[in-house]
Amino acid sequence: MTSREQWLDLSLDGLDAARADRVRAFRVLMVVGIRLRGLLDRALAPSGLTAQQGAMASWIEAQPAPPTISAVAAGLGMTHQNVKQIALALERKGLVDIQVDPDDRRARRLVLTEAHGEFWGRRNPHDLAAVQNWMAVWTEDEVSEALNLLLRLHHHLASQDPRASQGLHAWQD
Repeated sequence: MTSREQWLDLSLDGLDAARADRVRAFRVLMVVGIRLRGLLDRALAPSGLTAQQGAMASWIEAQPAPPTISAVAAGLGMTHQNVKQIALALERKGLVDIQVDPDDRRARRLVLTEAHGEFWGRRNPHDLAAVQNWMAVWTEDEVSEALNLLLRLHHHLASQDPRASQGLHAWQD
């Protein structure tokens, strides 16, 4: 048995084939996610941004209005504390303003700055080309199928988390 098979089949003795394949798919998704995050971290490193910071900024940009820290935490499945740490880093870099919500002085809204738009305007051509390269192994039909399957999984997982309902705006069909 190869190390790949050992890893995918670890502790699956006694499971029927369908259940074992769900665990294998989960394991592959986890490793691919880690690998993609590492690739993006390396691509963003010269600019001083991390993949997690970029993902959060993109999610904020997709919202109809500047979200609260709590909404970002719910939408991305992160803790309030983690979102606040990332927001503070983005604020130091001039990409986000953390503003007091005028309707609820306890809440903080994350407002993207003009520098955010300028930053991504410069980066996007390079970053989008890198993503095209990473995903080049799939045909257009496979990309479409994978996207549909992953969105279904995303919606299912979000439906399991009551906190997520307030933060799904960017992912609704």
